Parts: sequence; structure tokens; C-alpha cells
Amino acid sequence: MTRAILAGLTEFALTALVIVLVILAVLVPLALSQPDPLEVLRLFVLGPFGTIRHMGNILEAATPTMMTGLAATVIFRAGMFNLGVEGSFFLGGLAAAATAVLLPLTGFVATPAAILIGALVGSLACIVPGYLRVRFGASEMVNSLVLNFAFLFAGVYFLNYVLRDPNAGALMSYKLPADFTLDRLLQGTRLHSGVVIAFLACLVGGIWLYGTRSGLNIRIVGSSPGFASHLGLPSSKLLMQAQIAGGLIAGMAGAIEVLGLYSRFSWTALPGHGWTGITVAILARENPFLVIPAALFLAYLQVGGDMLARNLDVPSEIVGLVTAAIMLAVTAAAIFRHPAFLRLIRDIKGQEQGA
Repeated sequence: MTRAILAGLTEFALTALVIVLVILAVLVPLALSQPDPLEVLRLFVLGPFGTIRHMGNILEAATPTMMTGLAATVIFRAGMFNLGVEGSFFLGGLAAAATAVLLPLTGFVATPAAILIGALVGSLACIVPGYLRVRFGASEMVNSLVLNFAFLFAGVYFLNYVLRDPNAGALMSYKLPADFTLDRLLQGTRLHSGVVIAFLACLVGGIWLYGTRSGLNIRIVGSSPGFASHLGLPSSKLLMQAQIAGGLIAGMAGAIEVLGLYSRFSWTALPGHGWTGITVAILARENPFLVIPAALFLAYLQVGGDMLARNLDVPSEIVGLVTAAIMLAVTAAAIFRHPAFLRLIRDIKGQEQGA
């Protein structure tokens, strides 16, 4: 057990070292191009921790990506590369807003009902590609990518012809009633109670995947389909369970985002939190417990990049460049599958080199 923990810490340390080197490789040349290089480094590295408001911004930015990262993790663990998380997030937000505008709900049931309906409707974007894969063998990656935009255009049509407020001056819904908004947690920030749901969801997701029989079965189906068949596991059923669970989580994330931050629904493009969630899942090595620090880290980069853009006229796209470089580095087989590193891990675990 101790050796396994040491091996895990070694992998984590190498990942952290790679990330630091990548950030420095991008940030140092940028800083040297500015009149005050030290100010660039200070703002990017320390700026996000400078005030309570900025730290609140980190948690606010990490809230949706924690949940979409968890959704992607559950789906990937079953062995499917379903990209419907982005579409589920959009549909979940739209369905929650429609519930708030169209249904005469009030009191303490209003917000949970909107989140539940958002989760159920949003899950469709993950369920449909999953079913097409299980039933017909169609590529879930291609289908989910195409369906994301189909759901987007259908949603914009619904927004324009059903939810649109003609007096708003732009394409947006009627105002969401106060009973449907999430409580603010920290004065001076937009941090809302959805962050608590996101943390709890990741912990429960981790316990489910690593502490229950159904979670173990899904991991077996995802990592070794042949062994799962040998054990007699119902692979198709388990695959669909993972798609449904991932879709529900992503749909709930969209609902929480809309009810926590917006007074009207106005998305006319995919918000991008599903794509970021996929990045979070890969960065977290598809581990629900590591989704939390991975999402917080990407949110920290985003807040640091925003501060550079606002204070030093540095392009905000620099954050995208850093994130892309990190993704390339942490998924590089040349680093994490290098024979010397694998030999080190085997030695730590006390296994024979040839085992």
C-alpha cells in the first residue's frame, strides 16, 4: 500500500514538474517582451491570490468545469470518447431557464425542480450517441460532436420562439424569477452555492467509481472489454449507465451555471465548459478525486490570464496557449511512458523489471 502511494506521488510530482516547466516556457518569453517582466510574473502567479474577490473568481470559474470534468471522467472510464458533455451542459442550462420561465413553481421546490429538469433534458446529448454506439456500433465521438451543434441550433430556435423577451433588446429569455436563483456565498463575489454541489458531486463520484461494485464493473468494461465479457458482465448495460450518469451530471452543471450566475438565458453559442471539462478529466487522469484540483488549477490560470489582459494589455489568448501546451505535455507518451520512468515506478512498487 505504501509503495503504491509512493509510486502515485512520484507520478504526481513528475506531472507537476512538467506543468511548471511548460508555464515557464510560455510565460518567461512573454514577460521579457514587456517593460516590467517581474510585474507580468507577479500578476500571473500571485495575482489570483491577491484578494478575496480574485480567489472567489477561481472557485466561480472552477464550479462548472468540476462537474463537466466529472461527467467526462465517468464517460471515459467506461471506454467511450463521448463529447456530448458540451451539448448536455447547454441543454441543461436551457431546460433550467425554461422551467423557471414557463412553470408556476415557487418556494423551496423551485430551484431543485429546475436543476432536476435541466439534468434530465441535458442528459440526452450524452445518451443518444451512447445508444447509437451500443445499438449500431456508430462512432460516439463523431455522433456526439455533430449532435452538440444540432442541440445548439434547436435550443436557439426554442429560445427565439418560446422564451424570448421581446422587450429585452437582444436575444434572451424573460427574467428568471428570484425563487429559481442560487444563493450567493461570499459578498463581493459571484460565488454561489453551486460550488458546494460541485465539490460534493466529485467526492460522491469518486466513491462510486472506486468504492462500489457498479463503479468497479464500469472500470473493468472501460479498461478491458474482453475480460469483462469473460466475467459475464453486461457490457452494453454498463456502458449506457455511464453515459446516462455523465449526461445527468453535465446537464445539472449547465442548470447550476444558469441559476447561479444569470438573470436571463442568453446563450446563442456553446459555452465551452464541456470542452474544458474534457481537458480537466484528462489532466486529472480520469480520477474523480483529482478532478477538483485540476479544475481549480485551470481556473487559476484563467484568472491569472484575465489579470494580465486587464492590467498589462497582454492578450487573454495566452491562457489558451498555456493550457494547450500543458495538455500536450501531460499526455506525451515520450515523457510518461519513457522506459526509465516506467522502470522507476516498477522499482518503487517493488516489482521485477520484467514483470
